[in-house]
Amino acid sequence: MALRDDQHTSWRDDDSWHQGDWRDDQWRDGQAAHHAPDDDVFVGRARVGDPRPPQSDDQLPPGWLGRNWRRLRPAHRGALRKRRLLLILSFLVMFSGTGMIAGSYFYDSVREPGDLTLVNSTEIFASDGATQLARLGSENRVEVPLGKLSLQVQKALIAGEDKNFYEHHGIDLSGIARAAWNNLTGGETQGGSTITQQYARQAAGDMEISYARKLREAIMARKLEDTHSKEQILGFYLNTVYFGRGAHGIGAAAEAYFAIPPDKIETLTVRQAAVLGAVLRQPEGKSGYDPANNLENAKGRWAYVLDNMIQMNWLTAKERDALTYPTPADPNNPQPGELQKVEHAKAGSAWGHNDRATGHIIKYVEAELDRLGILAQLSQLGLGDWKNAGLRIVTTIDPRAQAALEARLNRDVAGSAMAAQKENLIGAGVAIDPPTGRVLAYYGGNNKGTDTDWASDDEPHPPASSFKPYTLAAALAANISTQSIWDASEMHKGQNGAEADVANAGREIDSLPCGERCTLETLTLQSFNVAFYKVARKIGPDKVVTMAKQAGVKTMWGVNPFTPQHLDQAIPKGRTVFDYQVGFGQYPISVLDHASGMATLANHGMYQTPHFVLRVDRKNRDSGKWDRIPAGDEKIQGRQTIDRRVADEVTYVLKKIPAEQGHTLSGRQVASKSGTWENAKKKPDGVSNAFPGTNAHAWYVGYTDQIAAAIWVGSRDHNDTPIKDANGKNISGAGLPGQMWEDFMNQAHKDMKLPVHKLTDGSGGRLGDPNAGEFRADERFRFPRDFPTRPPRRRP
Repeated sequence: MALRDDQHTSWRDDDSWHQGDWRDDQWRDGQAAHHAPDDDVFVGRARVGDPRPPQSDDQLPPGWLGRNWRRLRPAHRGALRKRRLLLILSFLVMFSGTGMIAGSYFYDSVREPGDLTLVNSTEIFASDGATQLARLGSENRVEVPLGKLSLQVQKALIAGEDKNFYEHHGIDLSGIARAAWNNLTGGETQGGSTITQQYARQAAGDMEISYARKLREAIMARKLEDTHSKEQILGFYLNTVYFGRGAHGIGAAAEAYFAIPPDKIETLTVRQAAVLGAVLRQPEGKSGYDPANNLENAKGRWAYVLDNMIQMNWLTAKERDALTYPTPADPNNPQPGELQKVEHAKAGSAWGHNDRATGHIIKYVEAELDRLGILAQLSQLGLGDWKNAGLRIVTTIDPRAQAALEARLNRDVAGSAMAAQKENLIGAGVAIDPPTGRVLAYYGGNNKGTDTDWASDDEPHPPASSFKPYTLAAALAANISTQSIWDASEMHKGQNGAEADVANAGREIDSLPCGERCTLETLTLQSFNVAFYKVARKIGPDKVVTMAKQAGVKTMWGVNPFTPQHLDQAIPKGRTVFDYQVGFGQYPISVLDHASGMATLANHGMYQTPHFVLRVDRKNRDSGKWDRIPAGDEKIQGRQTIDRRVADEVTYVLKKIPAEQGHTLSGRQVASKSGTWENAKKKPDGVSNAFPGTNAHAWYVGYTDQIAAAIWVGSRDHNDTPIKDANGKNISGAGLPGQMWEDFMNQAHKDMKLPVHKLTDGSGGRLGDPNAGEFRADERFRFPRDFPTRPPRRRP
């Protein structure tokens, strides 16, 4: 009688004949497991006593050949003689002449799995440890221990590729013979190997299908089988094999296909594992087995995998009948465990660097790993590039604050403030937690980490009047009271000893009730430049720069020539680099540094280094648990860089500005300052302005004691186009940036559920000498016009 379909164990669908089909019962160097004495007791074998021979070569069961040779038709015997000849030929080549030398070399040079350094993706998360910001590395792989997978799931993963894995000794002899014959006759090269051989090939990094490769992987496979258990080999294989969708290893595959993260791999089911086991046959291409590419192929192969499991007694027919093909996820609401659509942005080995708003933080993470000594540790362990070291890095980025910031600045976010603006406009912003220095949110103006980062040192901007809080702090540190008296009238070079023209950005002194005798506090609230030029002249530019450095501004750019000055290294003396114009913010700084400076003022003068890394873990290959790398733990070590009384006095003044400019927060006290820098681009004559009366940079900065934030808006063409809003109006600091800052602060505080705090009142104006200004305090009301007669005009 003919054999039943469930009794055929010979030719596999992948054109690879199992080792058992060639062996006599004494294979495995005389130590193979013999067939059961009772010829009726086995699974998946033809009964020895069947009265008729198999109807084709594809139906030969193990052991049948030796017992029934004479009963074969001549055509069958000729074909089998040819195949035996190929087998003998392959062994002769392997163990003779150069083949023996090559075999010895390959055997001796096998890298054992324990010595193999796998490329594992490094993953970067937000501060909640769950929101993934990026996955880096040349391969998307996260190792998982085999023990995390149920035994039935393990078998589902290999049933399609090598159902006899637990029975053979690592070698597919028919594959070697086929490769030898095709190599000698010039035929098409073919694959088809046991799981052990496939892993050996991966370990050797040799993916070519050739006779030489077959020999090499066969020898490596035998060595692996001699020195490692089946469980170890299976674990090695499942963590290295490619599943398509950019996923190397079962940890990455479960996430790519079913949104099951590696840390929850134990939830993978048999029907899901059968999908992945089916994909292994051919992961990619229209004729492959990824359901996203060919659902019919995928379902057919899935059924084949489950049928093989039944044949091997790994699954009962009843269990098989209860299984259905996994349900595709709703693209608009995909759920973990459902069959996911292909996310092309995540289908490569790396994502999150060049495809999203947080891509710019990766360079900061790398710099911190270097500073913390982790890169050196990885190098000593032979792990090389940190992106391939399988790290899990939790950052300070708060997903709620990040979302609130992007809702204002990211053009790709529907309804964002920037989405409606002219194309030349670019915006950047940074938010910091003052007590710790944690960077809560960061947006560099672009959604690619390799594009220009407008919040970093790569693109500094003149801070304009938003820099005045540092000048005010420097004045207070020099014992100059906020109640000291100054004349903020415009200065004209050559008149009354003036060395330069200094204006108040179009504002007239007559707009001030106090006229030519105003307090420094009033001139801060109304943002008159001349007074701050005079303060810098009185105490020296280096004192202003030093205060900015103590607040958190680490780099400032000279403008002629345009060169960075690293303030941690040295503060330029005199006026050669920074002149008196430093008092009102002429010299460029970064958005990140400015946010850091605001955070220090919010933290009562206590500086915390702004940082992005909270902790760094690396997976233990044996336990599957994450081992903490102590060097990567967050270390908060604040320094009192500004006298607390000085910082609190600045806050006392700045918290009056939001009401002046219409940017108060909902039920919260807040301190802030705007800044607007005019467009100074010249015409070809080099003298006259190309865009008179327009602006180039607009800032809004400020803080509560829980969040300090800085937002900047400029033109991506570096002042070639003035910054105007969608209605064609000039953008000032209190305009578009101020509104975005206000909206961000309100949303971030609300979403983060931060309690309402009261800001400090400082000394209420009593700190410092009120007579240390241009005039004595008792000269303030010497003339009748100094008495207030009308409310001050609101300043942008």
